[in-house]
Amino acid sequence: MSREPDDPLARIAFLAIDRLEARRIGDFQLDPAVPLPIELPAQQPLRPEDISWQAIISAMLKLLAYRPEGSEADYYRRFILAAQPDIKEEFTRAGILKAERGELALAVEIFRSMAGLFPECGQTRNNLALVYEQQAARLEDAGAAEEAGPLREQAFAAYKAALAAEPELAACHLNFAHFHLRSGNPGKAREHLGLFLKHNTDPERVEQARALAARLEGYEQVERTCAQAFDAIQLGREAEGLELLQPVTREHPELWNAWFLAGWARRRMGDYRQAREAFETSLRSNAGNPDALNELAICLLELGEAPEARLRLREATRLDPENPKILSNLGVAALRCGDQQEARRLFKAVLRLAPDDPIARGLLEKEN
Repeated sequence: MSREPDDPLARIAFLAIDRLEARRIGDFQLDPAVPLPIELPAQQPLRPEDISWQAIISAMLKLLAYRPEGSEADYYRRFILAAQPDIKEEFTRAGILKAERGELALAVEIFRSMAGLFPECGQTRNNLALVYEQQAARLEDAGAAEEAGPLREQAFAAYKAALAAEPELAACHLNFAHFHLRSGNPGKAREHLGLFLKHNTDPERVEQARALAARLEGYEQVERTCAQAFDAIQLGREAEGLELLQPVTREHPELWNAWFLAGWARRRMGDYRQAREAFETSLRSNAGNPDALNELAICLLELGEAPEARLRLREATRLDPENPKILSNLGVAALRCGDQQEARRLFKAVLRLAPDDPIARGLLEKEN
């Protein structure tokens, strides 16, 4: 499974300490005021034989995986480390083995629990990010690119958290560089490659860095081509821009900006169907781009799909709430959907941000 259950903590219950005979684990003294978690068995009540230290630790790990900032998190950490001082090495090996075997959901839960147990360990989050990337790649290979998007976002967040914990973690910088390159962001890839080279002490990773550097050199020419295409489109030479972009989108389909430029050119040429396809492809690599969502919505409006355009524009406003162009297009979409009251509210908001906006002013006057 690639998605988390709706509530992974739904079967966690809490025991009063008087249910247990022991009061200490090694040097760790249990606090009578803190109930101990335990995961309830599936489809049957909790029995006395189900209560064990291992079951309690398992529940604590799940809470640390999904609620690492909980009020009892530090208590759980001290409890687990007193009971299983070698847990980090043991679980890290288990997580890597599960990932290698393709049991990715279980690997994610293992690394999430280790990230909750060891919040200052960047390597654990680096491992978690790699497994999220594996999950995303599996979905993309199965043709489910939209479902892969949130997993790539989780991988991005895990890499950021890893480097926040350990800014000089060379292995993470190299993995993050590859992540950015696969996401069509060569500038960020170069930045993290440089940080890897600055902090790396592992000679075996140097060859990986050289291969990445060679790929980035190729991207420099691609970036120049995209810049030339942008200039051509901006000057009204859309066909020339498209011709420049065709080999780029063919050889580097992960480059969201090349697809965005291709969509922009086709939209200006009135080819709304193919422009729509280009913007949708761009958003699969860069889902949080309000400009691409806005451009896609324009195509959808021209294709007579106002309700879908409205959904896309609402998503764009969540990302960029004070963009007058997006708000104006959302007003047009509301009009097309017959929601005149909402359209009027949006056009007034546009004029507060851009008093000279001719579309909003003209449509408001028409409505009055």
